[in-house]
Amino acid sequence: MKFFKKWKQKKQIMVALLALLIAAAGYVNYSGFEFATKETSSTEVSNETVSVNDDETPVGEAVLTSAEVANYVAQAKLTREQTHEKAKETLEEMISNNSLSEAQRQEATTKLTQLSENLEKEVAAEELLGSKGFLNSIVSISDASTDVMIQKQEISKVEKAQIEDIIMRKTGCAVDDIVITTIQTDD
Repeated sequence: MKFFKKWKQKKQIMVALLALLIAAAGYVNYSGFEFATKETSSTEVSNETVSVNDDETPVGEAVLTSAEVANYVAQAKLTREQTHEKAKETLEEMISNNSLSEAQRQEATTKLTQLSENLEKEVAAEELLGSKGFLNSIVSISDASTDVMIQKQEISKVEKAQIEDIIMRKTGCAVDDIVITTIQTDD
């Protein structure tokens, strides 16, 4: 239980920081302050999925500024935290429900442990990606794959290899299960 208490404290700090980032981005967005850009009325973003087999498949066109990317990333991380928290609460209720069989409660305990481990892996991978220059990255681990969103116009083969190495080391997933998506800005 000490693990969950420490994790809850860390999670509260992360949520508070994300809320602060969202508030700051909202203030900058609505204060009328404009960053020096080529053209602020029409911004462009292109999302591109880079598969592990070097097949590049364009996903769609969109436009984001740096502030919008930071806001998007903060919102995505906050949504992920809220989703994990709801799942955790549901699993904890199942564990404490005496009307369920011991096998069902054990399965809920296993899922709760896996959920906590996945969240730790996601955060660790994001922190390491940030330290390597991939700021505003999002890592999402599911049963089938690990999705990585990186704020870059393009990803070189060296950067792709760095990202894959970090994700494989921090999450333990296979290289074939890594999906890298770029978030392009008009910078």
